[in-house]
Amino acid sequence: MNQLVFVTGATGFIGSHVVTQLLAKGYRVRAAARSAPKLQKIFPNASNLEIVEIPTLTSDYTESLKGVDAVIHMAAELFSKNSSGDQIFEAGYDGTLHIVRQTIEAGIRKIIVTGTFASLFDSELNPAYGTELVDASFYHPVTLETLDRNQPPMAMYQQSKTLADREIWKLAKVHPDIDFTVLLPPAVFGPLVPNFPVTDSPKSIGTNYNLAQIITSGTETYPAYRLGHLADVRDVARAHILALATPPIPGRDKRFIIINTTFTWKMVLDLIRRERPELAHRLPKEGLVPPRLTDAPLDKTFAAEGLDLNEFIPWEETVLAGIDVQVAWEKQNRI
Repeated sequence: MNQLVFVTGATGFIGSHVVTQLLAKGYRVRAAARSAPKLQKIFPNASNLEIVEIPTLTSDYTESLKGVDAVIHMAAELFSKNSSGDQIFEAGYDGTLHIVRQTIEAGIRKIIVTGTFASLFDSELNPAYGTELVDASFYHPVTLETLDRNQPPMAMYQQSKTLADREIWKLAKVHPDIDFTVLLPPAVFGPLVPNFPVTDSPKSIGTNYNLAQIITSGTETYPAYRLGHLADVRDVARAHILALATPPIPGRDKRFIIINTTFTWKMVLDLIRRERPELAHRLPKEGLVPPRLTDAPLDKTFAAEGLDLNEFIPWEETVLAGIDVQVAWEKQNRI
């Protein structure tokens, strides 16, 4: 466990959990952040953590990669209404391939990249609502030639990540001596690490923001959120740690779908009414028809066999943790 792991995106929702688990396992961590003080506040007493300040995802990583045994790349431009298509593409595609190529040039032979399960589907997510088993061979059909940079941010994010994902496996064929892994998590909810930098922005609670809309959208409607495939942030982080110790798998691209289960809004409503009854009055009123969430079966067998990822935190614990994060945010901001 004396390996030095270089991590990007360490101040993020998932990234902060990855760093926490790496340190707990005894790894030495060198983490890149746009703001070193921000990351230092999350991990004020971590003796095995070295922080380097790198302004952009396309900056020069040459010095930061010296002496590194493995790279975990998680940093990305989260899509929002304020994100331009160029910003999202630069982070999701250019930024990812930039650090991957610099890692290769540095002679590092293990690279783990956080992708998205949205790369398995088209922009309408049609296969995500079907009955066909979706496995890691599925891809969004986008190409660099067909990419439209003027489309909505979510679609740009999905397609930029897909294009980077495809390019990684092309690089893997050119560099068979390097061990590549791409992890594809779905909707990710759960607790924040201690000292996580929550601000007055409701979106500062990570992707819990999407789940919390069930108690923040009012009683007359359901959230417009569409993803029903779920994983706990702690399990997603654990998958990254397991990937570090997973050797190459002959004849297979190590492209792993990380998924616990699916949920519906009715399941969430029933759970909150039972376990957080004080919030029941904030839920959509009875009689409203909830929208269908993505529910297609996803193939977990490759992750179970390749990563030994067989046990997951109960979905109820994941959802309640995400809701509790929202409630804590409201108390902090006196809402």
